[in-house]
Amino acid sequence: MDENMSYYISISMMKSLFLLISCIYCAQSPKKTGVEVLIMNQYDSIQYSDIRLTSNSEKLKNLVDQSRKLNYTPGIIKGVILLQSYATRQGDYELSEKYGNQAEKMASADKDYNSLSLITINKANTAIGLGLLSEAKEMIRRNKPNADKIPNKADKARYLANSYLMLSGIYSRLKKNDSLIYYVKKSLDVMETVPVRELTELQKAKYYHLYIYQLMNMGIICLERKTPPDPVLAESYIQRALKFSKTYPQYFKLCDIEVYETASYIYLKKKQYEKSIYFGEKALKIERTKRKPEERLSIYNDLKETYKALKNETEELKYLKLYTNLSDSIKNAQKMTVIDQSRKEINKIKTETQNQSSKNNLKISLIAIISILIIVMVSWIYNRKKNNAYRKRNDELITKLKNQEREKELNIEKNVVTSNNIMYSETEKKLLKKLKTFEDSGKFLKSEISLNYLASQFKTNATYLSQIINNHKSQNFNNYINSLRMKYITDKLYNEKKYREYKISYLAQECGYASSQVFVNAFKNEHGVTPSYFIKNLTKEGQLEHGM
Repeated sequence: MDENMSYYISISMMKSLFLLISCIYCAQSPKKTGVEVLIMNQYDSIQYSDIRLTSNSEKLKNLVDQSRKLNYTPGIIKGVILLQSYATRQGDYELSEKYGNQAEKMASADKDYNSLSLITINKANTAIGLGLLSEAKEMIRRNKPNADKIPNKADKARYLANSYLMLSGIYSRLKKNDSLIYYVKKSLDVMETVPVRELTELQKAKYYHLYIYQLMNMGIICLERKTPPDPVLAESYIQRALKFSKTYPQYFKLCDIEVYETASYIYLKKKQYEKSIYFGEKALKIERTKRKPEERLSIYNDLKETYKALKNETEELKYLKLYTNLSDSIKNAQKMTVIDQSRKEINKIKTETQNQSSKNNLKISLIAIISILIIVMVSWIYNRKKNNAYRKRNDELITKLKNQEREKELNIEKNVVTSNNIMYSETEKKLLKKLKTFEDSGKFLKSEISLNYLASQFKTNATYLSQIINNHKSQNFNNYINSLRMKYITDKLYNEKKYREYKISYLAQECGYASSQVFVNAFKNEHGVTPSYFIKNLTKEGQLEHGM
């Protein structure tokens, strides 16, 4: 989980926003007829069975249509707001805006301040999704007069908690960790003031679901966003979330996999490996029935890292294979979605152009065939030359690795001579020492590492640190980090046989790259060959004996 934790926290925060958006609706309405009560009950039933509002859009549309036929305004408003939330969650921001404007017009005429507040929150959430963070903050600020007019105490408290949660999501995107932590705490504090007894059963389910989810989020934040990380505080938050499995099991089960997986991760970071394995296996057991592949992927990663720390290579390799296979499966599913959409577009184009003359079609086909033949011939010639060049570069790399111990000694002697001839300032000496510690620590493997981040850790400014790296490493910052990562992964591949069994996607994550292609390009730029070619030749030729 920690390899892409910034992304994970952002996604987790967005999930929380959707949860609270779906549960804040509790408008007080006049006495309803039997049919109107039935419509509202059906809305509740949909939300109860799909608490995150990820499906059932057609059922919502049908209920809105029924409400329109009855001229039942609260039913129309509620349905359109839920459709607005659904569209936002699906990333269809244009449709979300359309629904929001419809609902806003009716809620204004009806003076339904609770609905107006919720519509604004949905619009702010859309703005966050589009990266318009300043606009989202301004929407929340402008909505305060509507919020102040909400008559129901529970609704008002939940709206306030929602606003704080929305702000925490904004600051998470901005990577302003102090503000993120502040607003998540404020959200939790306000949620604790909500008069739970006044809530309906559906509202209680959503309230506790969100409350547990936010406690879980705080556990992650204490480890990944707090400076310094506070694993003890992280454990206290996850333990508070876990208690609901006994006090309110009917609500806890709505997010049990996520909580158990987070507990597994936190205990991994605390080096309490038995507990980490216990909660990881508990999450896996539940996931078999609920089928949540993204959560299963995180669990596999936690268990892999736990067994790696325990030096249990058999179990580590088992979960590594499960992790990489599932990761590839998820990526393939996403690709297939894109391909399906592309096919639809192609079929559409075919339909639009089906009246073109066969002569033009034949000409296009012949041109395409000739082009393909030319490409194949050029590729064959290019690949033949490339293979010869690859073989030469790969041999050079193997030779370099074989002699690396001697090279280290030579470098040390060279550095000693150099250092005797150059006078460094005290500040420069301290930074060079910190850079050496940084190189030895392996922190360059973190995907979020940046010049500004490292400068803040060294308590210096980014410009000066960049100058030091340029002068003493003969590289800019990005090349410096890439070279450290490449040396790390090349040494691992050369010295530890198990790394040659890993998939490229995992090797990329292992040394801090979010994209496999970026990793492959970096490896090729550094060594002149792709990692796949290097691994293939290491395995084939048996260049190394230690570690086998």
